Amino acid sequence: MQGTAGRLTTAGVLAIAAAITLTGCAQGGHDIGDSVTTKLNGSAFHGQLDIRATKVERVTARAMDQFGLDPKGDDAYLAHFTVRTERGTFDRDAVGDLANDAWGLRAADRLQAGPELDAADRNAVLRDACPFDRAAIAKALTSDGTADVCAVLLAPEGSTVEAVSYLRAAPVDEGAEGDATITWRAPDA
Repeated sequence: MQGTAGRLTTAGVLAIAAAITLTGCAQGGHDIGDSVTTKLNGSAFHGQLDIRATKVERVTARAMDQFGLDPKGDDAYLAHFTVRTERGTFDRDAVGDLANDAWGLRAADRLQAGPELDAADRNAVLRDACPFDRAAIAKALTSDGTADVCAVLLAPEGSTVEAVSYLRAAPVDEGAEGDATITWRAPDA
């Protein structure tokens, strides 16, 4: 019985340590402006991309209304990124791996993926403020250029944004390959 209690105590301590480690990782390992080289999990593209978070900005309820979107009581943000092909030939089918729901926002100790947004969901005002032009992204990434990507992200009302994330990553410089999230700390976090 003593051995079982000891193993349970050790397992409990390890679980707490793992939770503390994961919480620390979730808060962000990079600053806005830092670039991270990554592969894309489950993607048609098997090369590497360089992704850089460039800006996260709060959006007013009036702006969301002009965008034709309803944040359903959440606070809304626009997160801007640049993406560049680092290695390999970009596959046009992989543009979907950069879609709105591939990005997330951490606030109130919760990481929330962006809502799915189809091209039809992006009116002219939103396309101007938060560009996501599939053809332009594919053209830039297949010709070794840099693509601008923007995501509409939501956070619980009144919360403080802690970080912005790319959710479909396999960072090549951060340990073992596999499912991972690249996180950039928000400037005020």
